[in-house]
Amino acid sequence: MTQRPSYPQSPELEQGAVIAPAQERGGIQISAYEPASRVSLVPMHSKAVEALLKSANQQAQNNDLDGAVGTIERALRIEPRNAHLWHRLANLRLDQGKVMLASDLAVKSLALAGADVELKQKNWLLIARAKRSAGDITGAKVAERKARMLH
Repeated sequence: MTQRPSYPQSPELEQGAVIAPAQERGGIQISAYEPASRVSLVPMHSKAVEALLKSANQQAQNNDLDGAVGTIERALRIEPRNAHLWHRLANLRLDQGKVMLASDLAVKSLALAGADVELKQKNWLLIARAKRSAGDITGAKVAERKARMLH
């Protein structure tokens, strides 16, 4: 009788993943794994970035989009691989009517989002809005379909 290897517990298992029992066929062990349906990560920021985000949000509420963009860009100099900051910048650029730039920034956020499915979905929806604003209806539909696939 062969002994089955033990697998370490992972966060995915705690979020509802299902591991089917292994089956042995001809000396080959087959296992099925179904990942958690949705992974959402809480962004972690340094205190400096938290302060900059708060300031940028206040600037945006006061309709100072240029100021908010500059503040988020400062935050990105501190945390250049922060997908949430790139997404925030993409939203601000979309609010400014810079749709192609907004779409490009959302793609950058997608590249950095890792396992954050919720952020990826938000980025695809932002890309869809940007493409629709630019008159690219087909591109918008493709982006919307990609967002739905993540749901």
